[in-house]
Amino acid sequence: MSEQKMVILDGNEAAASVAYRLSEVVAIYPITPSSPMAEWADQWRSEGKKNIWGALPVVEELQSEGGAAGALHGALQAGAFGTTFTASQGLLLMIPNMFKIAGELTPATMHVTARTLATHALSIFGDHSDVMACRSTGWAMLASNSVQEVHDLALVAQIATLESRIPFIHFFDGFRTSHEVGKILPISDETIRAMVDDKYIIAFRQNALTPDRPIIRGTAQNPDVFFQAREACNPFHAAVPGIVQQVMDRFAAQTGRAYHLFDYYGAPDAERVIVLMGSGAEAAEEAVDLLNKQGEKLGLLKVRLYRPFDASAFLAALPSTVKSMAILDRCKEPGASGEPLYQDIVIALAENSASLPFAVKPTVVGGRYGLSSKEFTPAMVKGIFDELAKPEPKNHFTIGIDDDVTHTSLAYDPNFSTEDPKTVRALFYGLGSDGTVGANKNSIKIIGSETPNFAQGYFVYDSKKSGSMTTSHLRFGPNPIRSSYLITRASFVACHNFSFLEKMNVVEAAMPGAVFLLNSPYSAAEVWDHLPRTTQQEMLAKKIEFYVIDGNTVARETGMGTRINTIMQACFFAISGVLPREEAIDQIKKAIKKTYGKRGDAVVAKNFAAVDEALAHLEKVELPAASTSEFDLIPSISGSAPEFVRNVLGQIAAGHGDLLPVSAIPAGGAFPTGTAQWEKRNIAQFIPVWDK
Repeated sequence: MSEQKMVILDGNEAAASVAYRLSEVVAIYPITPSSPMAEWADQWRSEGKKNIWGALPVVEELQSEGGAAGALHGALQAGAFGTTFTASQGLLLMIPNMFKIAGELTPATMHVTARTLATHALSIFGDHSDVMACRSTGWAMLASNSVQEVHDLALVAQIATLESRIPFIHFFDGFRTSHEVGKILPISDETIRAMVDDKYIIAFRQNALTPDRPIIRGTAQNPDVFFQAREACNPFHAAVPGIVQQVMDRFAAQTGRAYHLFDYYGAPDAERVIVLMGSGAEAAEEAVDLLNKQGEKLGLLKVRLYRPFDASAFLAALPSTVKSMAILDRCKEPGASGEPLYQDIVIALAENSASLPFAVKPTVVGGRYGLSSKEFTPAMVKGIFDELAKPEPKNHFTIGIDDDVTHTSLAYDPNFSTEDPKTVRALFYGLGSDGTVGANKNSIKIIGSETPNFAQGYFVYDSKKSGSMTTSHLRFGPNPIRSSYLITRASFVACHNFSFLEKMNVVEAAMPGAVFLLNSPYSAAEVWDHLPRTTQQEMLAKKIEFYVIDGNTVARETGMGTRINTIMQACFFAISGVLPREEAIDQIKKAIKKTYGKRGDAVVAKNFAAVDEALAHLEKVELPAASTSEFDLIPSISGSAPEFVRNVLGQIAAGHGDLLPVSAIPAGGAFPTGTAQWEKRNIAQFIPVWDK
């Protein structure tokens, strides 16, 4: 095991990096949020990057996801080891081919950024409804919870499929894990080569359709034999859990990172346990740690191999002291007796009732969380544990919403926090395409690469894309970061667009004593009177440390146009204290050279000038004793709008959609038309004038 330098990657690149190196054919068709995996494969191919066998993989974009799955199926039958990347409706279009690939016992992997399926409405965000729709295809399913796990289990899936002949879906939460940027230990080509046993590659090649060894595959069968043929595959599926565990053990020997089919975390004598898979497990770990330190006896069981479901491994992973369990599913299956993971566990307990390892038979309840990337926080985890302590905990509950219609939701205390005080938490409000997100990705690379700190970045985009608000959530600290949820208590807040102040309280998420950086057309002497009363009062109550810079003027004067990213990044490092100031500026300039060097010296010089000018124009504002503003936040929707537009769409436009109860939302997804007239966001820096 060689000591390796950690790298900064997001979940998509972490998965694609392994998939590409272990593939001869990569059949692609882009769909959010899996598209970057395909883009990386395409880029590496164009750069001449080879796989571990020293060959260039064939990377081909097809006409649809169905075409990608068909091309993958064809490549596999010809003896080429292949992969594809997809999500949501794209995954559903692959289902016919998936049944064939699994039925023919063909090794293959698919890396899926698990995403919501369109029902009453489209959603591009993450949950498990797409992968759960594939349960009956016969593919094995392996779940990853973090960027590091995505990297590691991508390899486990690609090796296990070769050895078991069962194809694998390796899935991780869309956006929350696929787009989260983290600091991880990379897997080297040597590790991958050590994991691959050539005899399985040879066996796979020999099973290919070729005129040299003619066989027929893809026949039609009648009622006399089809049933028997379906049962003939049983030994292969039964062998999968053992093979996956062996591969995980070999991976642990290579890297020191150990995984199991089910990984238990928490008190060895836990009485209450939560079972789940995906990124929510990271937030649950934080909650379990803190609550156990306070004297609770709690545990978390992380499901890794979801299909085939190994009941004996599940039971063996749990402490014998468990008295109650909550099984959490990140999907909804209307009309079912329970969601998929809940059903599997209830069946596992029922079928093994004579040999259960528990002192008393545990109470088991199921719940839904996190649909369409809805936040799932340690506070919600605590709410579920509190429910489990009751004599009769609610079954088929929801968490994180207010269900005032069928009353499924659990109450919880949103103020419960597990945030590490040593972690710097920074929030940046930017305008889509102003460069804020790119600059923050650079900041993570600087801090992650040049300091021993761990780093995490997560970026929330308004679905209205360019010209809308982007929110960057950055965490840096000496300890590993497992916070798979948004920042609500920031130690640093930056607002890169002054017009955001009109409609939102930008310091709402700031902690007492936080630093606030504002891109402002007004100087330190004038800015105070241009802030809304609510914002002023919040700043005074929290004793905020306040800085301003006129980033737009600096950008224009240094030839940067509308790109204020470099300017604001320089100011962040100058006042946040994450790195010593001189060192930070030096690192920014190194990053500029690396990022823009290929565009020529003039571009680099402009960016250097922007950094220097930013620091020269950064001003600290001394807060007065009281709020003086004569105006306040403007409602996001006009008061003369119809009631539904005001009370529902107005809440959504103001960023408070999470607070709306179930009763406020139309059940079938039908909304009134003509409502855009009431939402004029006025976020442009300049107003265009028609020159006839």
